[in-house]
Amino acid sequence: MHPDKELHTIVETAPLSAAMEKMGRPGHLRTLFLLDETGKVTGTLTDGDIRRAFLKGFGLEEPCGACSFHSFRFIGPDSDVVSELNTWKELGIAVIPVLDERGRLTRLLDLNKLKSFLPVTAVIMAGGFGQRLRPLTLQTPKPMLPLQGVPILEINIRRLVSYGVEEIYLAVNYLKEQIQAHFKDGSDFGCHIHYIEEDEPRGTIGALSELRARHTNKDILLFNADLLSNIDLEEMYLTYRHSGASLCMGTIPYRVNIPFAVLELQDHRITGISEKPTYTYYSNAGFYLFGAHLIQQIPITGFYNATDFTDKLISDNHIVVQFPILGYWSDIGSLEEYNKANEDIQYLDL
Repeated sequence: MHPDKELHTIVETAPLSAAMEKMGRPGHLRTLFLLDETGKVTGTLTDGDIRRAFLKGFGLEEPCGACSFHSFRFIGPDSDVVSELNTWKELGIAVIPVLDERGRLTRLLDLNKLKSFLPVTAVIMAGGFGQRLRPLTLQTPKPMLPLQGVPILEINIRRLVSYGVEEIYLAVNYLKEQIQAHFKDGSDFGCHIHYIEEDEPRGTIGALSELRARHTNKDILLFNADLLSNIDLEEMYLTYRHSGASLCMGTIPYRVNIPFAVLELQDHRITGISEKPTYTYYSNAGFYLFGAHLIQQIPITGFYNATDFTDKLISDNHIVVQFPILGYWSDIGSLEEYNKANEDIQYLDL
């Protein structure tokens, strides 16, 4: 997911022969990022730049800096990455550098493998007992139940990474050692994983009070570990940001078919008749995106659900919006739902 920084960087004083040697190594994306003596990125060098240099009469010992391109695109601390990412892909840009405030390289992004680059911290609630899934959960925590051989939680983490999410917190409780042993610090999965250890159940959002004293991104994406969905997280983020909302909730449409004619009434007077109508309602899908500063409103102790949190924001006149999930969604809370998800995942593009 993240190209090797050593393989794709070179000092600007190095000869073109050294650049060609690096570009010939397996896995190279044919773009080098040039660094000065302080580690600042000063330009890019492609195989096309090298060919043009040779046509101008440059030799193999010419420094890379003399042939590089300086008006390169990059991601900085203030970049509007999500909006620009698709434009970069359309321009055929394969790799983008992420720079700090001093212009130094922090990491590289392979745009061919990333769905997006969401500037959020993800929190996955993974501490449930899974009582409705017994006997499967007697010795295995629900998030570690496999779907076609891969734990549910791993599927969700890998999906977050594909959206460029790097910082992930797992709220764990029941059989937490198995989860921690499998994911460790997240480095094997291309992310940084931290753990919030619950001594007792704290509801669907109570554990987030532990993040009050921790640094996170500006926004938090929260969901339960046992959800399986191909929700478009980039579209949800853009809906949240463009609406100016304090919280965006993922929802699923639920249709109710009435098998009889429904009367429209005004007092005792019939004003109309709807023959066997269908009504669509939107239900909570368990995905929440909200500002990290709102964590201060979550009680430090006790049981607290995300619905309580949402109700409080609404009562305090915060803007709360929905994001309808138009694709696949499953809450794997029973044996029947687990077996169905095990079949469905073969046909899902996650």
